[in-house]
Amino acid sequence: MFYKPQGIPMRELQSLVLPVEGLEALRLVDGERMQQVDAAARMGVSRPTLSRVLSEARNIVATALFEGKAIRVDGGEYQLASENGTCRRRRRRYCQTMDGDTPSHVANEPSCTEGDDMGE
Repeated sequence: MFYKPQGIPMRELQSLVLPVEGLEALRLVDGERMQQVDAAARMGVSRPTLSRVLSEARNIVATALFEGKAIRVDGGEYQLASENGTCRRRRRRYCQTMDGDTPSHVANEPSCTEGDDMGE
């Protein structure tokens, strides 16, 4: 998923990567006005971890807005909940070559342990 300045083709833009958990932290805390302690519990992380993820996400978004860069939502560690109540843990790392042009991904998707789902 990309967010970019209007009227500028993607090929002409630099982009920043916003991890999926950063987008979720922004959605919960800034979008839904949830308290950080509640958002951390919802995401299954500690409050200090949520604070760090949120700070990094805000920095990425602010930098992209002020410097006219695209934002690519990709990578990170997260769980995907399915319709039948099970979930899969997912870890994606964003890697970039030295020239900054060729992204690659590494994915590892073991099953969640019992009681380790998102609860929704």
